[in-house]
Amino acid sequence: MKWKFFILGLFLVFGLNSCEKVTDVEIGFLIHSLTSSRWQMDISYINERAEEIGATVILRNAEGDENMQLKQAHELLEMGVDVLIVVAANQNTAAAIVRDAHDYKVPVISYDRIIKNSDLDYLISFEYEKVGELMVEYAYSKRPVGNYILLWGDPSDANARFVKTGQERALEPLLKNGNVNIVYKSFIEGWRRENAENLVSEILDFYPGKIDVVIASNDPMALGAYTALVEHGYKPFEVEITGQDATLEACVSMVEGGMTMSVFKDIKELAYSAVDLAVDVVKNNKIEFETTVNNGRKEVPAKLLKPSIVDLDNIEETVIATGVLKREEIFGSN
Repeated sequence: MKWKFFILGLFLVFGLNSCEKVTDVEIGFLIHSLTSSRWQMDISYINERAEEIGATVILRNAEGDENMQLKQAHELLEMGVDVLIVVAANQNTAAAIVRDAHDYKVPVISYDRIIKNSDLDYLISFEYEKVGELMVEYAYSKRPVGNYILLWGDPSDANARFVKTGQERALEPLLKNGNVNIVYKSFIEGWRRENAENLVSEILDFYPGKIDVVIASNDPMALGAYTALVEHGYKPFEVEITGQDATLEACVSMVEGGMTMSVFKDIKELAYSAVDLAVDVVKNNKIEFETTVNNGRKEVPAKLLKPSIVDLDNIEETVIATGVLKREEIFGSN
């Protein structure tokens, strides 16, 4: 009989501990767009983590429309969400979301893109200047002498400028020694593949020399650049092409000789951390971040995750080992 009570006691203890993981937190998640496979990954991991701990996520997709996102934010606040996680469609006008949320006593976490000029509560993102540095360092290690094209992201996106800053800092000593020649550099509206393809095609039409490196700040732009290069007679593996996000399409391109590297950001870690932070904020748990990022109005407490390089030499140990992508997806069934 004593053993029965002992086992029952253990059951109750474990049962209570399990209940502690369950929360009654409602998280409103506002995302700018789901057109890229990268952002679909974020949503998948956000929902996965929320389900694990018992939180509820209410998603709204703005489809690239900042005005729609403002309306969606108000809708979620009216529904009574406890916290907002926001991927801003426009990092400037999204300040209105923060103001509106604070009127409802709802905290706001900026996800991967900082909301500017606002009383933002928290930022969770990556070290984007480091992303830019990694691209240049990698390209230079492969082609220390040559003609470079630089493709930055959307000029309105703070992350594009952070990446640009990192690239320029890494390039500064290389330009001084005269081994690297910048053929062309430009922001690309919307970070879009077709815009990058069109620009690189125009550059190749008029530049008589050989291109050795394209430092593209994300995977779609890198893939667009490669398409333009192929259309102008370049062969696989002939040009070093960087990217960012280590998407499936980028990794397949590496195997086929298009892109040569991408900066890997652990989206699962980002998404899980965002959900955990949201719960901690609502539950008034102690939160301590050593880093802050200035958004034009205040120093925003920030958790910034470290990026890393993915190429053919380490693809098994990075995106495959972490479970982000499957080996057969990248290399096929053979």
